[in-house]
Amino acid sequence: MAVKSHLRVTRHFAAGLEYLLIEPRDSPPDAELPMIVALHGRAGQPEPPRTAYLDLDQPVRVIMPRGPLRQGQGYAWMPVSAHHGDSEALSGPLRARVAELAEAMLEWRERHPTRGLPIVTGFSQGGILTAALALTHPESMSRAFVMAGWIPSSMEPTTFDRYALHVPIHALHGADDTVIGAERTRQQLVRMRTLGFPVLYESIPYTAHEHSPAMVDRLRELVRSALRDMPETSTASGLS
Repeated sequence: MAVKSHLRVTRHFAAGLEYLLIEPRDSPPDAELPMIVALHGRAGQPEPPRTAYLDLDQPVRVIMPRGPLRQGQGYAWMPVSAHHGDSEALSGPLRARVAELAEAMLEWRERHPTRGLPIVTGFSQGGILTAALALTHPESMSRAFVMAGWIPSSMEPTTFDRYALHVPIHALHGADDTVIGAERTRQQLVRMRTLGFPVLYESIPYTAHEHSPAMVDRLRELVRSALRDMPETSTASGLS
């Protein structure tokens, strides 16, 4: 635990979801900080970083919720894998998780002073949840970074409202991912981008369905850029 001594890690509940709250130990609990929500994949669980999250060079508040379903030695958000594509067994629970997470994010921002809107990132099932949340509750976040994720076809938008709020979605996908096929995700985002959605697809070479060092390095760059775009205070963005 000595290597984590500069972090304050506590466990809480919101909207029925257990989550880890990770803050710099030298920042008071009521400090207004950027919030990053990190969603684990299937059979994963929240794991506090040993050093500053993504080795970021500025203080951030990280929320790591835990999926509600037991899966092996870890937890899951949905009871089935997305490997075989869309099904009601996947999309039904996904909608329920989206609703729970949207409610939890409101509670987190009420409990923990937040600068701007949260940045949300997720891997695999967490990536699917991140994308679905961005599409259905765009008011809840500023950026969505989807790693090895996908949007079930039943939830893929087919029309674009130019006057509606849209969250930028940046997808990172391993070029060698055979669990959630890279080409399927790429084609889906191409369709959405053609409609007008602010989405980007980025292939990570020599990467399977995993948190490869290259994927983490790219995520770090993207999060740093998103943090630079945040307002100086929540007041500046009209939020409290």
